[in-house]
Amino acid sequence: MKDSDRIINIRELQHYFYCPHRWGLIHIGCDWSENFFVSKSQIIHNNADSGKTSSLRSKYVERSVQVYNDEWGLFGVLDCLRLTPDNNGCYIEKYRKKFSLEIVEYKPTKTTRSQAFTADKMQILAQKICADAMFGVSCSACIYYADTRKCVEIVFSQNDYEDLKQAIDAIRLCYAKAIIPPVDPSVYCGGCSMKDICLPKAVKINA
Repeated sequence: MKDSDRIINIRELQHYFYCPHRWGLIHIGCDWSENFFVSKSQIIHNNADSGKTSSLRSKYVERSVQVYNDEWGLFGVLDCLRLTPDNNGCYIEKYRKKFSLEIVEYKPTKTTRSQAFTADKMQILAQKICADAMFGVSCSACIYYADTRKCVEIVFSQNDYEDLKQAIDAIRLCYAKAIIPPVDPSVYCGGCSMKDICLPKAVKINA
């Protein structure tokens, strides 16, 4: 397979938009480290990752839904897909009904930083691109924040699609040349689990 044909995991896009250097350490350098925030996110996702289906008042929730898009070269897993009865929606053979579809991404905390929100938004856009192609409809999307127990609707612009395409191209180039993007001084590093690997503290050695 050519590097230009490399299939990209949707999760990588969230890493890349959060911090290209952090993405490179994880996916090119094969480094990894966890902290409180990573562990909290994993706990929040336990229910979503169960793969169980639930229903309430004719609505259904499918969890751990695998999606892909050959044209974009993307694959991944949706935390949840909400199905609401809709005569103009997508026919789902499992239930023999038509539904409107909503992608739900779980996040532990509502972020106040634009870069972190953009990273989450681009992750969900990639999920939407895959789900739209698979189901033949335009899915709505939202983020569920566990700390506030509220869903926030996410709306995308044409610029978002263009930014995503550029990021995918950049990721493929990094893989092709085994490049780890440089550190961006503007990125907030305080809560990053990779901080000690990325920016190790100097150790004083007594002579």
